[in-house]
Amino acid sequence: MKSINKLLAIFLLSTIISTLYSSSGFAQDEAENTKVELNKISCRELLKMPGKDRELTLVFFHGLMASRNNQMVIDRVALREATNKITDYCIDNPNSMLMTAFDEYL
Repeated sequence: MKSINKLLAIFLLSTIISTLYSSSGFAQDEAENTKVELNKISCRELLKMPGKDRELTLVFFHGLMASRNNQMVIDRVALREATNKITDYCIDNPNSMLMTAFDEYL
């Protein structure tokens, strides 16, 4: 469990750092860019992120959901398929929250 928590902390830190240096802002205004409200990241924001930021965000959310589900084994093929479904969902539903997409497909 410690390694999962450590991994999640690393992904969260990576996401926060990339958010601070990207122009997308993740649903926060300029004055509040030290906090990221995960349940307020929209599909549209995910799709507008630069490639690396999008990758890190998707990896972080997969880790978050795995932790929420107490899942200690990750099937990489299933992960890739879920990522494709989540991305397609976001394309079709840009105003939905990213967390909704993850709840739907994981």
